[in-house]
Amino acid sequence: MATVETVLSSIFSTIPELHSGQLGLLAGLLVGVLYWHEYHRSSLGLLTGCYLLALGVVPASTKGLAVVQSKPWYFCSFLILTALGAIGGRTAWRLVSRSIRTRSSTIRHQAADRETKGNSNQNRT
Repeated sequence: MATVETVLSSIFSTIPELHSGQLGLLAGLLVGVLYWHEYHRSSLGLLTGCYLLALGVVPASTKGLAVVQSKPWYFCSFLILTALGAIGGRTAWRLVSRSIRTRSSTIRHQAADRETKGNSNQNRT
């Protein structure tokens, strides 16, 4: 049976790769939270900034950035996948909630129409 250690060691060959992936995941979550709360431009700006930092456009001054820039593939992969997942989740949530609202308002209108029809039939007798 595979343990967490064996699975992680098969995916990541070194600790900096693991940390780089974790930082990418956290940065992607931050981008997703910003996007979810209607800060679309800020979230896309943060996504672009993090991606450019990982590629080395800005020199690394701290140990965390040095780890990310040494293994940018993992950081960028997790960053993009997490951010796109959060943005796609937001889009799906809006579509589902919109269809539920439309369906419930249609049901209300149909019930109101039946009620007015029933009242008009009672008035005729």
